[in-house]
Amino acid sequence: MDRRKFLKWGSFLTISTAAAGLAGCSNSDDDDDSDTGDGGNAGPIQYPQGVASGDPRPDSVILWTRAIGEDATAVSVRVQVASEENFTQLLVDELVSAEPDWDHTVRHKVIGLDAGTDYYYRFVSGDSISPVGRTRTAPLENADVAQLKFAFISCQDWSVNHWAAFDELLTQDLDFVVHLGDYVYETVSADFQSGAVESAHAPLTLPDGTVRDDGATYATTLADYRTLYRSYRSDPRLQALHARFPVIGIWDDHEFSDDCWQDRQTYETTDDETRHTPRRRSASQAWFEFMPADVSLDLENPSFDNIQIYRAFRFGTLATLLMTDERLYRADHIIPEQQVGSDIGSRYFVPKSLLSQVEAQKMANAGGQLGPVSILGDTQRGWWKTQLRSSTTTWNLWGNEVSLLRMQFNGTLAVAGLLAQGLVAAIPALAPLVPEIAKALAQDLANADHSSGKPVTDYPALSAVLGQAGIPAAVVASQIKPLLDAQLPPSLLLDEYLLNADQWDGYNAERKDLMAFVRDTGIRNLVALTGDIHAFFAGPVMDDYDANHPQPIMVDLVTAGISSNSFFSYFKSVVDNDPTFQVAKPLIYTEENGVVVNTFNDTLRQFNADWLRYIDTDAQGFATVTLTAAKLSCVFNKLKPLDGGQAPATPAVASQTLLTVTAGTPGVTLGA
Repeated sequence: MDRRKFLKWGSFLTISTAAAGLAGCSNSDDDDDSDTGDGGNAGPIQYPQGVASGDPRPDSVILWTRAIGEDATAVSVRVQVASEENFTQLLVDELVSAEPDWDHTVRHKVIGLDAGTDYYYRFVSGDSISPVGRTRTAPLENADVAQLKFAFISCQDWSVNHWAAFDELLTQDLDFVVHLGDYVYETVSADFQSGAVESAHAPLTLPDGTVRDDGATYATTLADYRTLYRSYRSDPRLQALHARFPVIGIWDDHEFSDDCWQDRQTYETTDDETRHTPRRRSASQAWFEFMPADVSLDLENPSFDNIQIYRAFRFGTLATLLMTDERLYRADHIIPEQQVGSDIGSRYFVPKSLLSQVEAQKMANAGGQLGPVSILGDTQRGWWKTQLRSSTTTWNLWGNEVSLLRMQFNGTLAVAGLLAQGLVAAIPALAPLVPEIAKALAQDLANADHSSGKPVTDYPALSAVLGQAGIPAAVVASQIKPLLDAQLPPSLLLDEYLLNADQWDGYNAERKDLMAFVRDTGIRNLVALTGDIHAFFAGPVMDDYDANHPQPIMVDLVTAGISSNSFFSYFKSVVDNDPTFQVAKPLIYTEENGVVVNTFNDTLRQFNADWLRYIDTDAQGFATVTLTAAKLSCVFNKLKPLDGGQAPATPAVASQTLLTVTAGTPGVTLGA
């Protein structure tokens, strides 16, 4: 390979400049471009994953396809771009090569385009013509943009539920789509993928893969990850979405490994003691090959972080969009799995006080630095602050993988409430005293003897309340105490917990640092667009959730997954199957006449009412946004469930919830 060709393919991004009035011939002087037809391909060419565009800027866009021939050799195709769908006037007609080293994918950047303009593109090799894609450039940086419309999506597990969301998105007139990660799932046949799935999605298999003890297989090699992307992009609905809208994407964890950090996997308690650099690099390369993102990959760099995907976009004077990478640079979870022997207590259901203590100790050991307790890493955090400090747009949007909203749970208060309700059910005359009884039970549980692993108490505070109601202490001791004792949970549940320390709740010091920066720098109208957690949430992000009077700084809007099983379903599975947590079942759901009733929403609202302004923990769906200088209007689109093994017919949206963020106010209003 000569030096010129190496420079062309070294970072796997070819570039051409749009020029008006081409007569259908190549405008390139590359050595490879002497043939103006099919480039000498041996036979017909196929485009099995369709076409895509991404990362729109005022003068450029990335175009993508995967072109395969009858053998494994390189395939020559022409990239054609026009202002009209009939391609009578070509602006680009460039011969490029789909190389086997890059899985026959093409990533081509077109520059010299007009701002805020629709373009059509296709790939041509002789008589083999790809589907036609439409893309749209961003407006000029100083343009007075009246409105932007876009969607943000995440978590599209091939193996559960359905992808009717993409059909719904195709009915929208959007400027672009933001994808927040979990574009593919690295596992097949995992427990969380055991639910019903539409018949259009056959079971996936991996050419290599590693089988876990639980029977799941996870992608391990470059061939595995490429297989996932090829399979996901074989779905015609996802192809159509990419062909219609430019996508601005980042990854989350499942593009590499569930709950990953850097090049560490976390399937088993001791997994992340070992680096998995080749696996991480393979996952990054496959993402790079299949996503139309304006980023570069350095295969000569032997490290796990040989790619940078965080980047910024600007849409006139209306909005800046920052896309961050919250996996490649993050530190280990504050409480390592090895310390507690499980992901419970490390990543999930983590005692809040313990996490705070360990975080403070790690920072003290690092001289007060955030590096050991960071999601973003020092360099990216500095970039994030610099971008916001220099922003002059009305709105600042943050493509943020994991939620910034506090999701806490007070086990003592929750169990006391359940016990009070149970007591009233047994003695209905006590109904007027429910608040006092719950408060007394909380006091008794807090003061109980927990040395045996289960609370032991004579319920003195409760006895005092019931005594005022005419129930003597002897009756409390002989009749009510045994009734309550039979319902007591293990003592470990009687604490204050954070539900998910894999998200920003687990990296509280850095979150406080970012919010203090936003507050003190005077940055206004900052809104995070978030995915990951398979539920709809919305609310203000506080400067310090643990302060006596926390102040709102920005807004977090969290979309449910396209198809992944819901946040609620995971907690339901826990209380159904783990004896330790079965006593908490009423906090997650109840059953009425055989119908499951979600109580998890109310449980979360009870302990997070100041910031969780909207909650739907049992949903699949997507979010659409209309942005003007005056307000951001977000619609949470909740999807209908599977219909007899088929995706629901259009309209597949079961309900829509409108949320409004008014410029100048870091808060969320339900409705217009």
